[in-house]
Amino acid sequence: MARNTLNVFFTDSEVSFIEKPDGYTMKKLKYSSVELPAGVIENGVIYRDEKLLKILKETFKLFKIRARTVNLVVHEELFTFRKIEVPIIYKPNEIGDYIEQQMQKTIMVPFDDMKMDYVIHSKSEDHYDVIMFYAPKHELKSYVSLFYQMNMQVTRTDIPPLALHRLYYYHKHENPDLEFENDIMFIPVFNETYSLYIFDEEIPVFSLMQNVQAKNLSADRFLDVIDTEIVKIANYYRYNIHNGDRSIKKVVIFNMSSTFSNEDLEEYFVEEGSMLNTEIFSMKKVSKVVDTLIDRDCYIPLAASLVERRGWF
Repeated sequence: MARNTLNVFFTDSEVSFIEKPDGYTMKKLKYSSVELPAGVIENGVIYRDEKLLKILKETFKLFKIRARTVNLVVHEELFTFRKIEVPIIYKPNEIGDYIEQQMQKTIMVPFDDMKMDYVIHSKSEDHYDVIMFYAPKHELKSYVSLFYQMNMQVTRTDIPPLALHRLYYYHKHENPDLEFENDIMFIPVFNETYSLYIFDEEIPVFSLMQNVQAKNLSADRFLDVIDTEIVKIANYYRYNIHNGDRSIKKVVIFNMSSTFSNEDLEEYFVEEGSMLNTEIFSMKKVSKVVDTLIDRDCYIPLAASLVERRGWF
Protein backbone atom coordinates (compact mmCIF):
# COMPACT_ATOMS: atom_id res chain seq x y z
CA MET A 1 0.00 0.00 0.00
CA ALA A 2 1.36 3.41 -0.98
CA ARG A 3 2.26 5.82 1.80
CA ASN A 4 0.31 9.06 1.99
CA THR A 5 2.18 12.36 2.13
CA LEU A 6 0.76 15.77 2.94
CA ASN A 7 1.98 18.39 0.45
CA VAL A 8 1.64 21.94 1.78
CA PHE A 9 2.18 25.40 0.29
CA PHE A 10 1.98 28.68 2.21
CA THR A 11 1.49 32.21 0.95
CA ASP A 12 0.94 35.29 3.09
CA SER A 13 -2.82 34.99 2.61
CA GLU A 14 -3.56 31.26 2.55
CA VAL A 15 -2.34 27.72 3.07
CA SER A 16 -3.19 25.06 0.49
CA PHE A 17 -2.60 21.35 0.83
CA ILE A 18 -3.24 17.98 -0.76
CA GLU A 19 -2.93 14.57 0.85
CA LYS A 20 -2.44 11.77 -1.65
CA PRO A 21 -0.62 8.48 -2.06
CA ASP A 22 3.00 8.90 -3.13
CA GLY A 23 3.47 8.54 -6.86
CA TYR A 24 1.32 9.46 -9.83
CA THR A 25 -2.01 8.06 -8.68
CA MET A 26 -4.70 10.76 -8.61
CA LYS A 27 -7.35 8.97 -6.57
CA LYS A 28 -8.34 9.30 -2.91
CA LEU A 29 -7.30 12.94 -2.75
CA LYS A 30 -7.90 15.19 0.23
CA TYR A 31 -7.25 18.84 -0.52
CA SER A 32 -8.28 22.37 0.28
CA SER A 33 -7.14 25.96 0.63
CA VAL A 34 -7.69 27.96 3.83
CA GLU A 35 -7.53 31.73 4.06
CA LEU A 36 -5.15 33.11 6.69
CA PRO A 37 -5.89 36.21 8.79
CA ALA A 38 -3.80 39.26 7.94
CA GLY A 39 -0.52 39.40 9.83
CA VAL A 40 -0.12 35.67 10.49
CA ILE A 41 2.50 35.42 7.72
CA GLU A 42 4.13 38.46 6.15
CA ASN A 43 6.68 38.23 3.35
CA GLY A 44 7.10 34.55 4.18
CA VAL A 45 7.90 35.16 7.85
CA ILE A 46 5.58 33.59 10.45
CA TYR A 47 4.65 36.23 13.04
CA ARG A 48 1.74 34.50 14.81
CA ASP A 49 2.82 30.89 15.08
CA GLU A 50 0.23 29.91 17.72
CA LYS A 51 -2.61 31.22 15.56
CA LEU A 52 -1.26 29.43 12.51
CA LEU A 53 -0.82 26.19 14.44
CA LYS A 54 -4.43 26.39 15.65
CA ILE A 55 -5.68 26.89 12.07
CA LEU A 56 -3.67 23.94 10.81
CA LYS A 57 -4.80 21.62 13.60
CA GLU A 58 -8.46 22.47 13.08
CA THR A 59 -8.20 22.16 9.30
CA PHE A 60 -6.39 18.81 9.31
CA LYS A 61 -8.87 17.46 11.87
CA LEU A 62 -11.79 18.58 9.70
CA PHE A 63 -10.34 16.85 6.63
CA LYS A 64 -9.24 13.78 8.61
CA ILE A 65 -5.65 14.07 7.48
CA ARG A 66 -3.76 10.92 8.43
CA ALA A 67 -0.36 11.48 6.78
CA ARG A 68 2.58 11.80 9.14
CA THR A 69 5.11 12.89 6.51
CA VAL A 70 5.08 16.34 4.92
CA ASN A 71 6.47 17.74 1.70
CA LEU A 72 6.81 21.48 2.34
CA VAL A 73 6.75 23.83 -0.64
CA VAL A 74 8.87 26.78 0.44
CA HIS A 75 7.16 30.18 0.52
CA GLU A 76 8.10 32.13 -2.60
CA GLU A 77 9.54 35.08 -0.71
CA LEU A 78 11.98 32.90 1.22
CA PHE A 79 13.91 31.12 -1.50
CA THR A 80 16.34 32.66 -3.99
CA PHE A 81 18.41 31.21 -6.76
CA ARG A 82 21.28 32.69 -8.69
CA LYS A 83 23.95 31.62 -11.16
CA ILE A 84 27.55 31.45 -10.02
CA GLU A 85 30.78 30.33 -11.66
CA VAL A 86 32.87 27.58 -10.07
CA PRO A 87 36.44 26.96 -11.33
CA ILE A 88 36.80 23.78 -13.34
CA ILE A 89 39.58 22.57 -11.02
CA TYR A 90 36.87 21.48 -8.58
CA LYS A 91 35.20 18.14 -9.10
CA PRO A 92 31.38 18.13 -9.31
CA ASN A 93 31.10 16.60 -5.83
CA GLU A 94 33.35 19.37 -4.44
CA ILE A 95 31.18 22.27 -5.63
CA GLY A 96 29.20 22.38 -2.39
CA ASP A 97 32.43 22.72 -0.40
CA TYR A 98 33.60 25.50 -2.75
CA ILE A 99 30.36 27.42 -2.24
CA GLU A 100 30.64 27.10 1.55
CA GLN A 101 34.24 28.39 1.43
CA GLN A 102 33.31 31.38 -0.73
CA MET A 103 30.22 32.36 1.21
CA GLN A 104 30.35 36.05 2.19
CA LYS A 105 33.70 36.34 0.35
CA THR A 106 33.04 36.15 -3.38
CA ILE A 107 29.47 34.87 -2.97
CA MET A 108 27.38 37.35 -1.01
CA VAL A 109 23.99 36.42 0.46
CA PRO A 110 21.78 38.48 2.83
CA PHE A 111 21.99 36.04 5.75
CA ASP A 112 24.60 33.78 7.33
CA ASP A 113 22.56 30.76 8.41
CA MET A 114 20.94 29.20 5.36
CA LYS A 115 19.81 26.05 3.62
CA MET A 116 21.54 25.65 0.28
CA ASP A 117 21.44 23.37 -2.74
CA TYR A 118 22.81 23.64 -6.27
CA VAL A 119 22.72 22.13 -9.73
CA ILE A 120 25.29 22.29 -12.54
CA HIS A 121 23.77 24.12 -15.48
CA SER A 122 26.64 23.95 -17.97
CA LYS A 123 30.37 23.39 -18.24
CA SER A 124 33.03 25.32 -20.17
CA GLU A 125 36.80 24.94 -20.45
CA ASP A 126 37.53 26.88 -17.29
CA HIS A 127 34.38 26.85 -15.13
CA TYR A 128 31.01 25.36 -14.28
CA ASP A 129 27.88 27.51 -14.47
CA VAL A 130 26.07 26.52 -11.29
CA ILE A 131 22.54 27.45 -10.21
CA MET A 132 22.55 27.93 -6.44
CA PHE A 133 19.33 27.78 -4.37
CA TYR A 134 19.17 29.13 -0.84
CA ALA A 135 16.78 30.18 1.92
CA PRO A 136 17.14 31.40 5.54
CA LYS A 137 17.38 28.42 7.85
CA HIS A 138 15.68 30.14 10.79
CA GLU A 139 12.51 30.90 8.82
CA LEU A 140 12.39 27.39 7.37
CA LYS A 141 12.68 25.93 10.87
CA SER A 142 9.59 27.94 11.89
CA TYR A 143 7.52 26.03 9.34
CA VAL A 144 9.09 22.68 10.20
CA SER A 145 8.34 23.30 13.89
CA LEU A 146 4.62 23.74 13.17
CA PHE A 147 4.36 20.22 11.80
CA TYR A 148 6.59 18.78 14.52
CA GLN A 149 4.09 20.07 17.08
CA MET A 150 1.38 18.09 15.26
CA ASN A 151 3.46 14.90 15.34
CA MET A 152 4.27 15.29 11.64
CA GLN A 153 7.69 15.36 10.05
CA VAL A 154 8.87 17.42 7.08
CA THR A 155 10.81 14.85 5.06
CA ARG A 156 11.17 16.80 1.81
CA THR A 157 11.10 20.39 0.65
CA ASP A 158 10.29 21.80 -2.75
CA ILE A 159 10.06 25.18 -4.44
CA PRO A 160 7.17 26.39 -6.65
CA PRO A 161 9.06 26.66 -9.96
CA LEU A 162 10.32 23.06 -9.81
CA ALA A 163 6.89 21.82 -8.74
CA LEU A 164 5.10 23.60 -11.60
CA HIS A 165 7.69 22.36 -14.08
CA ARG A 166 6.95 18.83 -12.90
CA LEU A 167 3.22 19.41 -13.34
CA TYR A 168 3.60 20.85 -16.84
CA TYR A 169 5.67 17.87 -17.96
CA TYR A 170 3.50 15.40 -16.05
CA HIS A 171 3.28 12.97 -18.98
CA LYS A 172 7.04 12.56 -19.19
CA HIS A 173 6.77 9.70 -16.69
CA GLU A 174 4.61 7.95 -19.31
CA ASN A 175 6.70 9.03 -22.28
CA PRO A 176 10.46 9.21 -21.52
CA ASP A 177 11.04 10.61 -25.02
CA LEU A 178 9.07 13.75 -24.18
CA GLU A 179 11.63 16.56 -24.34
CA PHE A 180 11.96 19.48 -21.96
CA GLU A 181 11.90 22.84 -23.70
CA ASN A 182 14.42 25.61 -23.23
CA ASP A 183 13.79 29.36 -23.10
CA ILE A 184 10.33 28.75 -21.61
CA MET A 185 8.73 31.14 -19.09
CA PHE A 186 6.26 29.96 -16.43
CA ILE A 187 3.96 32.51 -14.76
CA PRO A 188 1.77 31.50 -11.80
CA VAL A 189 -0.89 34.18 -11.22
CA PHE A 190 -2.40 34.54 -7.74
CA ASN A 191 -4.92 37.05 -6.39
CA GLU A 192 -2.36 39.68 -5.41
CA THR A 193 0.95 38.34 -6.64
CA TYR A 194 2.52 36.72 -9.65
CA SER A 195 5.90 35.18 -10.42
CA LEU A 196 8.03 34.69 -13.50
CA TYR A 197 10.33 31.70 -13.89
CA ILE A 198 12.53 30.94 -16.89
CA PHE A 199 13.72 27.39 -17.56
CA ASP A 200 16.51 26.00 -19.69
CA GLU A 201 15.07 22.49 -20.07
CA GLU A 202 14.54 21.30 -16.45
CA ILE A 203 16.86 23.88 -14.85
CA PRO A 204 15.42 27.20 -13.62
CA VAL A 205 17.70 30.08 -14.59
CA PHE A 206 15.60 33.09 -13.58
CA SER A 207 13.02 33.84 -10.88
CA LEU A 208 11.04 36.97 -10.00
CA MET A 209 8.16 37.23 -7.53
CA GLN A 210 6.04 40.41 -7.53
CA ASN A 211 3.46 41.59 -5.01
CA VAL A 212 1.41 44.21 -6.82
CA GLN A 213 -1.29 44.88 -4.19
CA ALA A 214 -3.97 43.88 -6.68
CA LYS A 215 -6.71 44.96 -4.26
CA ASN A 216 -5.92 48.51 -5.31
CA LEU A 217 -5.99 47.71 -9.03
CA SER A 218 -8.75 46.91 -11.46
CA ALA A 219 -8.66 43.42 -12.99
CA ASP A 220 -7.57 44.79 -16.37
CA ARG A 221 -4.84 46.90 -14.80
CA PHE A 222 -3.50 43.87 -12.92
CA LEU A 223 -3.20 41.97 -16.22
CA ASP A 224 -1.59 45.03 -17.83
CA VAL A 225 1.09 44.97 -15.12
CA ILE A 226 1.81 41.28 -15.76
CA ASP A 227 1.91 41.79 -19.53
CA THR A 228 4.38 44.67 -19.20
CA GLU A 229 6.58 42.56 -16.91
CA ILE A 230 6.58 39.65 -19.38
CA VAL A 231 7.85 41.90 -22.16
CA LYS A 232 10.45 43.53 -19.90
CA ILE A 233 11.85 40.23 -18.59
CA ALA A 234 11.79 38.64 -22.07
CA ASN A 235 13.90 41.55 -23.37
CA TYR A 236 16.23 41.33 -20.36
CA TYR A 237 16.67 37.61 -20.94
CA ARG A 238 17.42 38.09 -24.62
CA TYR A 239 19.69 41.12 -24.57
CA ASN A 240 21.23 41.35 -21.09
CA ILE A 241 21.72 37.66 -20.40
CA HIS A 242 22.23 36.24 -23.90
CA ASN A 243 23.40 39.26 -25.94
CA GLY A 244 20.58 38.80 -28.44
CA ASP A 245 21.46 35.17 -29.23
CA ARG A 246 18.53 33.54 -27.37
CA SER A 247 14.98 34.60 -26.62
CA ILE A 248 11.87 33.33 -24.84
CA LYS A 249 10.10 30.80 -27.06
CA LYS A 250 7.03 30.08 -24.97
CA VAL A 251 5.08 31.59 -22.07
CA VAL A 252 2.90 29.31 -19.90
CA ILE A 253 0.45 30.97 -17.49
CA PHE A 254 -0.84 29.02 -14.47
CA ASN A 255 -4.10 30.49 -13.22
CA MET A 256 -4.32 30.25 -9.42
CA SER A 257 -6.46 33.35 -9.03
CA SER A 258 -10.07 33.46 -7.95
CA THR A 259 -10.49 36.69 -9.92
CA PHE A 260 -9.96 35.39 -13.44
CA SER A 261 -11.18 32.39 -15.39
CA ASN A 262 -8.85 30.61 -17.80
CA GLU A 263 -10.96 32.11 -20.58
CA ASP A 264 -10.29 35.62 -19.24
CA LEU A 265 -6.55 35.03 -19.32
CA GLU A 266 -6.67 33.42 -22.74
CA GLU A 267 -8.61 36.35 -24.15
CA TYR A 268 -6.06 38.80 -22.77
CA PHE A 269 -2.73 37.00 -23.32
CA VAL A 270 -3.17 34.59 -26.24
CA GLU A 271 -2.89 36.51 -29.48
CA GLU A 272 -2.54 34.87 -32.87
CA GLY A 273 0.63 35.95 -34.64
CA SER A 274 2.24 37.29 -31.45
CA MET A 275 6.03 37.05 -31.15
CA LEU A 276 5.54 35.25 -27.82
CA ASN A 277 3.82 31.87 -28.04
CA THR A 278 1.54 31.95 -24.97
CA GLU A 279 -0.65 29.24 -23.49
CA ILE A 280 -2.89 29.01 -20.44
CA PHE A 281 -2.14 25.82 -18.52
CA SER A 282 -5.04 23.39 -18.40
CA MET A 283 -5.38 20.59 -15.85
CA LYS A 284 -7.08 18.54 -18.56
CA LYS A 285 -3.61 17.87 -19.92
CA VAL A 286 -2.69 16.19 -16.66
CA SER A 287 -5.63 14.01 -15.71
CA LYS A 288 -9.37 14.07 -16.27
CA VAL A 289 -9.81 12.71 -12.76
CA VAL A 290 -7.92 15.62 -11.22
CA ASP A 291 -9.54 18.14 -13.55
CA THR A 292 -12.97 17.30 -12.14
CA LEU A 293 -11.79 17.66 -8.54
CA ILE A 294 -8.86 19.93 -7.91
CA ASP A 295 -9.16 23.64 -7.18
CA ARG A 296 -6.79 26.04 -8.89
CA ASP A 297 -5.34 27.24 -5.60
CA CYS A 298 -4.19 23.65 -4.94
CA TYR A 299 -2.16 23.32 -8.14
CA ILE A 300 1.19 23.84 -6.43
CA PRO A 301 0.74 21.26 -3.64
CA LEU A 302 -0.56 18.86 -6.29
CA ALA A 303 2.51 19.55 -8.43
CA ALA A 304 4.76 18.99 -5.42
CA SER A 305 3.15 15.60 -4.82
CA LEU A 306 4.33 14.15 -8.12
CA VAL A 307 7.27 11.77 -8.14
CA GLU A 308 10.70 13.29 -8.08
CA ARG A 309 14.04 11.65 -7.33
CA ARG A 310 14.91 14.08 -4.56
CA GLY A 311 13.75 17.19 -2.77
CA TRP A 312 15.30 20.61 -2.88
CA PHE A 313 17.33 20.12 0.33
